[in-house]
Amino acid sequence: MTLRLIYLPALLAVAALASGCDVRVGENGVSLDVARGKAVDEWTKTYTVTPCGTVEVVNVDGPIVVEPATGPQVEIRATRVAKAKSDEEARELLKMVEVRENVAPARIAIQTVSGGGRTFSRRSVHVEYRVRIPAGVQVSLKTENGGIGLYDVNATVAAATTNGGVRGTNVSGAVSAHVVNGGIVMDMARAAGPIDLETVNGSIRLDIAPDLNANIEAEAVNGVVSPDDGLKVETSNRSHTRIAGKLNGGGPRISARTVNGGVRLRVRDGSVSRDAEGGDEAGEVALEQGR
Repeated sequence: MTLRLIYLPALLAVAALASGCDVRVGENGVSLDVARGKAVDEWTKTYTVTPCGTVEVVNVDGPIVVEPATGPQVEIRATRVAKAKSDEEARELLKMVEVRENVAPARIAIQTVSGGGRTFSRRSVHVEYRVRIPAGVQVSLKTENGGIGLYDVNATVAAATTNGGVRGTNVSGAVSAHVVNGGIVMDMARAAGPIDLETVNGSIRLDIAPDLNANIEAEAVNGVVSPDDGLKVETSNRSHTRIAGKLNGGGPRISARTVNGGVRLRVRDGSVSRDAEGGDEAGEVALEQGR
């Protein structure tokens, strides 16, 4: 009974943080203030960018989802969500998060900025970006405390996130994905350039066509590298933690590396769903598309 009484305040605090409550500890114990207020607004813009131009999105506390555009223009929608004790307080909190743009013919740069000298927790304010791009552009994506999704994208993509995952479905082009505290699931329909996947504290699953020409390097420092038998890799270096070699005589470089996790190289079968939240036995990817 004594142990239960000692740990009860800590357990209540953890549960409260997970549900978006404010925790206060006083002489009478733990009290919880539930964040009941909410405010939401949308920021939407359409841009024209030169062929092979660059689209950059830098976010803090929230996901970024990229899809193909229906025409030649870039479409960006940012949804800002604030939660507080009341709707009024949430609306005031929302005003302190700004979406800034820097636009030139060959470069569109969008950034989330928190003003007022105040640091927000990810449960108080977050921004969700949905970006639609024409084929052939270059895309740079960075976020914290959120995932990155690439769906039916044909582009050169550089994606980086901390405390989130990267998921790609039916991706064509070249991809660089770097993650800290999260996993990567990437389904490549076509590789038109190098593929560079790297994560710390997460696993990697890469699906590629068996007839792809590529130079492959995969390493799991504290894990296992598992290539499908259907991928006929002519190996020059192979162990349970590393594989290096050529697929179909060699071609663009494919690199997959993790420190704490596993690497799974699979024959592409289209089974990576944009709605699923996890990978296979190699590990899960958390792509947050809203809270």
